[in-house]
Amino acid sequence: MTKLQEEIFAQTKKLVGQVNLIRIFFYTLISTLMIIIVLSIFGILTIELVFIIIGISMLYSYLRDYSITKYSAKQMEKYYNYSLEKYDDIDLYIPLLEKSYQGYFLKRSALIIQDDILYLEAFRQKRSSKQKQVSISVKYGTKFIIDMQKIDKNNKSVTFDSTFSTEYYRFSIVYNKEALELIEKAKKGGL
Repeated sequence: MTKLQEEIFAQTKKLVGQVNLIRIFFYTLISTLMIIIVLSIFGILTIELVFIIIGISMLYSYLRDYSITKYSAKQMEKYYNYSLEKYDDIDLYIPLLEKSYQGYFLKRSALIIQDDILYLEAFRQKRSSKQKQVSISVKYGTKFIIDMQKIDKNNKSVTFDSTFSTEYYRFSIVYNKEALELIEKAKKGGL
């Protein structure tokens, strides 16, 4: 693994691997409200029970967020290892992210640069651990075109608007100048 590849992984893990307090608050609020509404309908709601519900909801929300972030980091490694097996030589593997108000989430796709050509690799979701990983590759310039890219305000990520098989496809990657330069160079190699 090259130094740049290690930097990309470290930056990506930092974005998707952080426990997000906004998400925890959001899920705590929703789960607390749902339980309180159900218990009040049955008339068994007490003030002590409300505090217990809030505590359990906070714990649930934290554990949920923690498990999602750990799962994402593990999936990123699995997709990378699969890509290494599929391709002879990868110059750079860049995991794609979904950016929302709740934070960053790992997509089941990546940008791959091989022999100065850019590819979009889309991974199929496995239904079980015994099922073999499968993916499709789309070379830049055929069914995959990047229409626009913009560095986000936080300078942690870059958002891309693209067209994938005639459909609008938005994704983000970590902000890394060297990786962006390689993507630009590879885009020209793919046309």
